[in-house]
Amino acid sequence: MVSWVRPPLPPSWAGAARPTFVGRGRELSALEDVWSAVTDGSRQVVFIGGEPGAGKSRLLAEVATALYRQDTTVLVGGCIAELGLPYQPFAEPIETILPALVRDEIPGEAGDRPISRRLMALAGRREGDWGLGGQPEHHRDLYDAAVDALRAVAAESPLVLALEDLHWAGDPALQLLTYLVERTSDCRVLLLATHRTTAPERAAPLTQAITQLHRLGGVRRLDLAPLDVDDITTYLVREAGVPTRRARRPATILREQSGGNPFFLRELWRDLSLRGGLAAIDAGNVVAPESVRDAFRLRLDRLTAEHREVLELAAVIGDTFEVAILLAAPDCGTGAVLAALDDAVALGLIERPAGAAEAFRFPHALARQAVLDLTPPSRLILAHARVADVIERRFPAIDRRVQRLAHHYTAAQALGLAEKAVRYLSESGRLADRILAHADAAALFDRASALAEDPAQRDELRLTAARSYFLGADFVRAREIDELVTTTGNPGTKVRAAIGYESACFRDGLPGHRAVELLTAGLRSIDADPADPTYVRALASLGRALSYSGHVEEADSVTDRAVEFARALGDDGLLAAALQSSVTALRKPLHQPRIRFDRATELCDLAKRTHSLYDLGPAAMFRGLDAYLLGEPRYLNAAKADLLRAANATGQGHFEYLSGCVRYCQHFLAGEFDAAERTCAFLRELGESFGNDDTAGSNGLQMYMIRRETGALEQIRPLITGDEDPAEHWPPGLLALYTELELGGPAARLLRWLLDNDLSKYHNTSQWPGVLAFMVEAALFLRDETVAHQLRPLMADFAGHNLVAGEFNALFGSADHYLGSIDSLLGRGSPEELFTCALEMDVRSESPVHQAQTLAAHAAHLRRHGASASTEEVTARARSLAESLNLSRVLRMLKPPAGSSRSRRPDGLTVREIEVLTLLAEGLGNRQIADRLVISENTAANHIRSIRGKTGSANRTQAAIYAATRGLLT
Repeated sequence: MVSWVRPPLPPSWAGAARPTFVGRGRELSALEDVWSAVTDGSRQVVFIGGEPGAGKSRLLAEVATALYRQDTTVLVGGCIAELGLPYQPFAEPIETILPALVRDEIPGEAGDRPISRRLMALAGRREGDWGLGGQPEHHRDLYDAAVDALRAVAAESPLVLALEDLHWAGDPALQLLTYLVERTSDCRVLLLATHRTTAPERAAPLTQAITQLHRLGGVRRLDLAPLDVDDITTYLVREAGVPTRRARRPATILREQSGGNPFFLRELWRDLSLRGGLAAIDAGNVVAPESVRDAFRLRLDRLTAEHREVLELAAVIGDTFEVAILLAAPDCGTGAVLAALDDAVALGLIERPAGAAEAFRFPHALARQAVLDLTPPSRLILAHARVADVIERRFPAIDRRVQRLAHHYTAAQALGLAEKAVRYLSESGRLADRILAHADAAALFDRASALAEDPAQRDELRLTAARSYFLGADFVRAREIDELVTTTGNPGTKVRAAIGYESACFRDGLPGHRAVELLTAGLRSIDADPADPTYVRALASLGRALSYSGHVEEADSVTDRAVEFARALGDDGLLAAALQSSVTALRKPLHQPRIRFDRATELCDLAKRTHSLYDLGPAAMFRGLDAYLLGEPRYLNAAKADLLRAANATGQGHFEYLSGCVRYCQHFLAGEFDAAERTCAFLRELGESFGNDDTAGSNGLQMYMIRRETGALEQIRPLITGDEDPAEHWPPGLLALYTELELGGPAARLLRWLLDNDLSKYHNTSQWPGVLAFMVEAALFLRDETVAHQLRPLMADFAGHNLVAGEFNALFGSADHYLGSIDSLLGRGSPEELFTCALEMDVRSESPVHQAQTLAAHAAHLRRHGASASTEEVTARARSLAESLNLSRVLRMLKPPAGSSRSRRPDGLTVREIEVLTLLAEGLGNRQIADRLVISENTAANHIRSIRGKTGSANRTQAAIYAATRGLLT
């Protein structure tokens, strides 16, 4: 193995063109501390921010050069504003080390051929450049290859990764940045990244990424302040060669005129030095630019018209421009081009980087922008057309050829070049999609569609853009485009757009009403042909949309037909689409989840076989949910692993979030509440990184379930008044809180409020099992037989299965234990059989938490009906489990309520009847009893009739005497 040789520093960082460096003492001191941490083996990240021209790049170059002299490896990458490669600024560092990787000069696993192939794609290399064809299949493969390569470099010597102009980085590059930072905490890596903090370049995605990374150790921001008078004094001492006392007054003037912006200062001084230097300042001959354009206009005016046109053409080419392109452009003679370059260098308009014979560059992006801003729009359009033509005809192997042609033809599309712009934008989009840079691809296809003149082509490009937005998890934009195409496309296109719209609705968990409208209209416009894949896909999509709009039974029928048709056609992709719609559609609880479990398992296998991992995520999620519903926990690990695989493959954090939800489920079932709480914290952070609060409610419910089992809800009791407005909260959750805090009056009022309002809005949602469980728990707490009787048939829909709300947001165990408790309260049915079935499910689910809950409910039933020997046995079993897991809620449930012994409940009186009898003996009337027990007056009257019947009392007085003689009033 040949030894690893560090790459050289960029030529632009050396030589006479390197600007004078002054000031920045505070920043340099901070970076020294950062470097000490790196040498101690701790990865550090510094985001260097500031306005354009603030000296960000100059500080980065100064620090990186100094560290390079200490045998540090420095890899440099940058971003450009105009259609750079996907994953910029990482493409250039990866490109730099690719040869060493291929030749196995860098030790470790980074040099293996699969990793090299993936890095070629990330660096934008064409297939075959290294004899290594192929493209990455998954985001995780691509990101891991980059991380492994950079870790291998850092293992040889400390690594400085210098990334410039990060504000122009796309979402895929920011995802890679986050992935890299999270997985190099133990490496000797210093990542220095510059970015603009002012509009319009201040980028929201970058700001969000920095905020997310700031939670990690070793990540900090360093925003550059303007140079002060002392800094500018030092600058003038070095540039003008005068004593400090001579430079102080001019420095004060330059500070005022430049605002302390280092680039403005440099350009002002360059102009002043041509007009007398300090003497010009003393004479008051200082041009105070509103922007750097004023300084550059003066110099541009010194060029001849011919030379100025050459410089304008150079600015169109880019910050760094190839002389060969200028020489090949029409109407640009060799002598004129070379003379124009010499004049521009002499005037400080451009510079030649040391060691770069074939290219020149503008001294700053602001300098190039000034030239472009001062160029008449008509000449700019013509210049873009000339550059595009030259690159297309003469430079087939130039770097970023496709992206550059897309940029130039787009800028020149007014000259009748829109067709070529569409062609190269589309090709750029396909290249980005191939390496999983879906967000970049979507923007390119979107731009292409805006330029397409043919309506059919325009709609196809829109659909392609929507698909890329979908793959990049921008479901809002995907829906916008798909809905637009449903109004402009031909029948087949409209149907495909409606399918895409529904998929994006489902991924955001939205109601399906609008999707049903679009799909129904689309299906009417085409033949109902079961042999037509588009028809079958639309049918499957319609089924899911119907389920999310409340038509669950119709949805079952439609999705079942779609699956049947897809099987008959023998198309794996089509079958996967139909199965996914069937698996992810909402179903009535009375429909056996075994059907969905089997289809989800089939879809998991199919997705793996066909490498369609966008199908694997939903399949794995619902397979895991149904495994819990069926009490088959052995499938949870597979679901968790498949979700992570889908997340790594697609780059969609939602699947990683769902994998964490499965992990939360496993911790909760086992009673590992500390681990469950840590998982909740992870899910909360991950959910916040999605840029919205969609997961906040789910996370809150998960934490509530933990805290109610461990007794931690007492901490919030002082915050609860009982007078909370249900409209300002999630009413079922508020009811659950009242129940757990044993706030009888508020719980009764809210339970009645829920029942009086439209419960159907909860029925066809994934939260319905939890809503129902919370209402049953409240009815049992209140001993409200009327409500319990009303809720029983709803709970019976879930008989034989576990109850879960949402995506493992709340786990309630077997529905049978709720049914047993209801029947115990009502004094009907066979509660013993139900509790036995529930416990069997709990054991099968491998959940000691659910076992303890069921045993506690069973013990309460036995206490209510007086089976004392069995009561002690069941209570002891429940207490043993509860004490071992610190289940405070279960231990509280095991405490018998006052007046609960059999001796205190003669003649078959229920606990509620004892309460009513006690109040009756106090002389309360029916309405007063109802108010005290928070029940209806009619319910109170029914209880009194039952009491008189059981006790043989002819009237209320005799009933009161009965209570007194039986010792029920103590």
